[in-house]
Amino acid sequence: MGNYALSAQGRGQLKGFSQKIHKQVGVGAGEQFAVTPAQVQKLFEKAVEDGVPFLGKINANVAVTEKVGEKIGLFVSGLVAGRTDTSGSAERTARSLHSLEKFGYSLKQTNADVALKYSIIDQWKHVAGGKFAELYASAIRMAIANDRLRIGWYGTSAAATTDPVANPLGQDVNIGWFQKIRNEAPVQISDDEITIGVDGNYANLDAVVREMKDSIDPVFRNDPRLRVFIGSNLISLAENKFYAAGGDKPSEKRHLDGGRLLDTYGGLQAETPPFFPENAIMITFYSNLSIYRQEGTWRRTIIDNPKKDQIEDFNSFSEDYIVEDYRAIAVETNVVAYVPPAV
Repeated sequence: MGNYALSAQGRGQLKGFSQKIHKQVGVGAGEQFAVTPAQVQKLFEKAVEDGVPFLGKINANVAVTEKVGEKIGLFVSGLVAGRTDTSGSAERTARSLHSLEKFGYSLKQTNADVALKYSIIDQWKHVAGGKFAELYASAIRMAIANDRLRIGWYGTSAAATTDPVANPLGQDVNIGWFQKIRNEAPVQISDDEITIGVDGNYANLDAVVREMKDSIDPVFRNDPRLRVFIGSNLISLAENKFYAAGGDKPSEKRHLDGGRLLDTYGGLQAETPPFFPENAIMITFYSNLSIYRQEGTWRRTIIDNPKKDQIEDFNSFSEDYIVEDYRAIAVETNVVAYVPPAV
């Protein structure tokens, strides 16, 4: 047995929660059950509300029926306006709104297994039953949502057995967006070092973003929905230089949008998504990044494990990270401050 004694009140809250959730799905405590599509949708919607709004901007919950298939084409691409002289034998031809790339998707099983210590459960023991259930659900949602983004940015492989110690950012859980671009559209991503600053490759972030934008297909290059994602250390570097040069003058690079401060670099609105890699810059559309999951495959088991003084929530689902159209994305992964050589 473990060393922590869960209080009677905490035990009561946990028992009531467990009985309710297992009764809803028609299984006994500790038995595996299927998570319904409606419950999965609610989970992702609530994760956005809990504090991961970036997942609500991209296509983070794309349900597909097959484990392997063609991209759905959630990103509208290309020109559809035109004209055909139909006075002769020619006929008007409808043009697809979506990219018809040869690369598809291949879902891989992901296990999201979360442990909540009794000591945490006891911190919630005084709240009402409904609130207890929401605190528990929120903890599980946030753990899963955060990992989905980490894997999206850092994932490079899908190991048979993952190693969270060697790969703390989920590098071996699944193949994320950066690695997908390396594998399928390497011309759209560069891991070579580029420097910014006086005597560097570029004077500042604006110059880097402007040149990167030239890698975007002309069809998308001037679309107002285009965004630039920038690592937090690069934003800090740019801001420190600005404040050093401008003192207390208000920044001309910042403007208010609904009460929020937004940065613009190279003429594009910028943000730093959660867990976005340092030294990296990505230009694309929110709708160009997707996470596909296989509908009806989410399985869940909740176990009370007194030997470890914890509740264990085992989740299993199949996912893949997708860039819908490689023509509409450009990435630099190794942007650093220029350091003059020692004299």
